[in-house]
Amino acid sequence: MKPVFSAVNFIRSHALNHRQSRDLLKDIDSKFVDLPYYAAVRWLSCGKVLLHFFELKSQIDLFLTEKNKPQPLLSDCEWIWKLAFFADMTGHMNHFNLKLQGKTNLISDNFVHVKAFRAKLALLEGQVKVKNFAHFLCREKFHAESKVEFPSSFANEIISDLRKKFHERFADLDAKENEIRLFHNPFDHNSENLPTHFQMEIIDLQADDRLKDKYREGNLIEFYKCLQLDQFPNLIKFACNFVSIFGTTYLCEQTFSKMKYVKSNYQANLSDDHLKSILTIGSSNLEPDFNEILKSKRQYHSSH
Repeated sequence: MKPVFSAVNFIRSHALNHRQSRDLLKDIDSKFVDLPYYAAVRWLSCGKVLLHFFELKSQIDLFLTEKNKPQPLLSDCEWIWKLAFFADMTGHMNHFNLKLQGKTNLISDNFVHVKAFRAKLALLEGQVKVKNFAHFLCREKFHAESKVEFPSSFANEIISDLRKKFHERFADLDAKENEIRLFHNPFDHNSENLPTHFQMEIIDLQADDRLKDKYREGNLIEFYKCLQLDQFPNLIKFACNFVSIFGTTYLCEQTFSKMKYVKSNYQANLSDDHLKSILTIGSSNLEPDFNEILKSKRQYHSSH
């Protein structure tokens, strides 16, 4: 990956190189009109850079050679095999990361995505062992160009290690799987197998057809809001614990992005109080009723 980023930075960091590279891509009618920068703080940029670099490897090789900055690895088939493999794998990772993002994602939703991706890794590992590369599109594309055999053992080692890391990373969720399943679908549990403080409430819940219809609407938070505190105190407390868990750092990153645009070089003198107020407005889902707000003021003029 280091040679990739080095070549991309050489092209992108010089205005003349960048302009000439774009002109080259335009002349050959490439579907990619530019090379994206790589930024470690941006989740998805690595996969995009690797994919673009793989697709444009011939043009990049020609451009670097003309600039007296040749990259010998672009003539190394074994290295290009690994480049194709990593472009495919980071593509799968990007697809997984995108599913984890979103304001409305609950911990139970993310756990579903984690389990699905683990199963996909198991599938990919098994297929690579028998040399089935149906889900490696870049690898399949380069297969038609190369006479060197794909390093299957290398790919299998990477996928195996990735599976291990995923099990270690999300071990805390595995320990809470039964509780997450209860939160996600309280109607799919036998009351006899639940803790005693939930048993009576679950029986009442599963017997209420109106609550079943509300659950089928698909909004878990709204469903739990419908429960009566005096009838389901333990279940409501249990649900609040899971609703309040942040599945990812997506909301924090989004707030920092808003702050970057609010407190720019042109607005560096904003006080902390003003910045807090603007961020609260920018990150809130509430829609203020300006007419009612204005009517509460002493000097209210509708024309204003």
